[in-house]
Amino acid sequence: MAVRRQELCAELQISESTVRRMELEGLPFLLVGKRGKRYDLDEVKAWMREQRRECQSGPIKTVVSMSALWSMASACTKSAQQVRRRVMPSKSG
Repeated sequence: MAVRRQELCAELQISESTVRRMELEGLPFLLVGKRGKRYDLDEVKAWMREQRRECQSGPIKTVVSMSALWSMASACTKSAQQVRRRVMPSKSG
């Protein structure tokens, strides 16, 4: 079933600028007249699956636990302290 850009946007819940950007990346469409375009909804969905565009905001990121964040921060602090010890001149009296 061929749909217009606005109908495609409504069906996929994406903006027109996203559709234009996807066209540049190879989104399949049919030319109608000089400037008109139609999109086969099934072809577009198949193309999006191939491109891994299931989520409009991008791939879903894994949430890092707070304990993992604290351990990374602790390691960073420890590393910075070691560097500081090497850089600071020793106090000799």
